Amino acid sequence: MSIAVVFPGQGSQNKDMADSFSDVSSFNDVIDQGSEILNYDVREIIKDEQKINETIYTQPLMLTISCAMWDTLIKKTGIKANIGAGHSLGEYTALVANKTLSFSDALTLVKKRAEFMSSAMADIDGGMAAVIGLDGNKVSDICKEASKDDAVIEAVNFNCPGQTVIAGHTLAVENISLVLKSSGAKIVKKLPVSLAAHTSLLKPVSNDLRYELRRIKFNLDNSFDVIHNYDLSVSKNEERFIDCLSMQVCSPVRWIETMQTFKSNDISDVIEVGPGNVLQGLAKRFDKNLRVHSFSNIEDINSIKQVL
Repeated sequence: MSIAVVFPGQGSQNKDMADSFSDVSSFNDVIDQGSEILNYDVREIIKDEQKINETIYTQPLMLTISCAMWDTLIKKTGIKANIGAGHSLGEYTALVANKTLSFSDALTLVKKRAEFMSSAMADIDGGMAAVIGLDGNKVSDICKEASKDDAVIEAVNFNCPGQTVIAGHTLAVENISLVLKSSGAKIVKKLPVSLAAHTSLLKPVSNDLRYELRRIKFNLDNSFDVIHNYDLSVSKNEERFIDCLSMQVCSPVRWIETMQTFKSNDISDVIEVGPGNVLQGLAKRFDKNLRVHSFSNIEDINSIKQVL
């Protein structure tokens, strides 16, 4: 058996995501540590339906909850992953899970990342949309042809065959919908976000993150490889980590190719650790032969134990 662990990003949050773990001491220890670092009560913000969906809160909350779930999974199963990855924000969780980053450093970084992203979009009307039923390369080509300096539109998440997310100026997102549908897209669905994540509009954030990343100590003696969203590489030195994490915020998430990398490494089981089961669904669509599992509820522990 060869195991890959994956961690979700922004968008998988929900106000009930910590409920089933309320009596789990290992989970609560991480939540308490996160609350202390963030200087607010994580449990309280999770239940605030407005704040939980604000980027400045969502990203730190997702990292904290996902790390708490991972810590619980480790303590209750002793799971040993062979490789890992995280979708966008989830990459930071993956780097905590393999011990490249300390939880404290990662949470501080993600808090700043969220603030930088929100600030960069403060004067930009941005949006995102999911494109279903059209090849990702075709979506990318259409976006490149349509994109302009004052109407940026880019393909930013290549999630699975036939599912691509686009982002940019809201008007550009709206204008390209008909073009995509006329080119064969079955659905173009606007997402409930005001960010243009992973687009060139966030290049200033990349520079800000690079500065913050240079202040972090990376542990190169990590427990398993993590595939970077940015270029599918596995970093072996601090400069590569800094490059890949700083560029990730303004570059596409190459999730299909991440799954292909798992396949080339003979991965038999993929375990999603974190709120929701979005990545579980994407993995199933990529390869029906993969055994895919989700750990988002304490009750999932028994089914996870059976495959280890």
